[in-house]
Amino acid sequence: MDVKSLYTFISVVDHGSFALAAEALDLSASAISVQMRGLEADVDMRLFDRSRRPPVLTPEGREFAERARDVLAKWEELSESLRRNRNAGKLRIGAVHTAVASILPPALRTLQLNYPHLEMRLTTGLAHDLDASLRAGLIDVALTTLGAELPSGFAFHTISEQRLVVLAHAEAPGETYRDLLRLNPYVRFSRHARVGELADRALRAAGIDVQSSMEVDTQDGVQALVAAGLGVSVVPEHPGLRDPRFRVLPLGDPPPLRRLGLVFDPASPRRRFCELLESELRRVAAESGLTVPWGAENDPPTEDKMGG
Repeated sequence: MDVKSLYTFISVVDHGSFALAAEALDLSASAISVQMRGLEADVDMRLFDRSRRPPVLTPEGREFAERARDVLAKWEELSESLRRNRNAGKLRIGAVHTAVASILPPALRTLQLNYPHLEMRLTTGLAHDLDASLRAGLIDVALTTLGAELPSGFAFHTISEQRLVVLAHAEAPGETYRDLLRLNPYVRFSRHARVGELADRALRAAGIDVQSSMEVDTQDGVQALVAAGLGVSVVPEHPGLRDPRFRVLPLGDPPPLRRLGLVFDPASPRRRFCELLESELRRVAAESGLTVPWGAENDPPTEDKMGG
């Protein structure tokens, strides 16, 4: 006996005949008859009096119908519970500060609306700290920049690439990005942050010397200092820079790109939630208009595995 046969049986009971049940279920009357004979064999009961036209329920059949309805109600309750549980759980997320200042909040908001039973916990930190948290099992997934190595067994799923731009106050002296960097104090991202390392490498490659007077480890902090007219900086481009207080110029032509992605263990029991987050982040990144989708100019795998 299976649930499908019980649903068919109840349909026959409710419609009053095999023919009407067959029409409602888009089956043939003979298929309905075969299912009902199989059900009778499974439960070892004569459910229908086939000497009547159309067949009618026997006393045993009427009693069985009541029990079948109870069983189906329990089945539907269990199915709904399983659906809720599938969308319930906990996801511990780590993110670099620049991602929290850009694409992460709208992605989390959509997940919160679509999966109200999913508990999300967010911590922020430098990329190196997030790597350590992944290794220690303190977080399930990290939104971070790609470094030289990944924690063993983890995979990097690229979300987007962001252009590095020179961020200056609207009234800062200088016409070109080189002028802005030459004529103004430089607000440096922390040397321990990967985006800071990337910016330093790009400046060295361009042969640009900067006079660094301040060092900050969050993009919000960098933007606040630049908005106050205290210097210029190099940051990943994102929608928050669309502000009349700022001038934003690409760091060269073409500018260097910062690669942002999710790192998680493909064997994680929370992989489904990680993939839901990945999908939302890709959507937000594409809609921002300020990111370069990975693969726009190259076509590497979407999943980079390192460390085993």
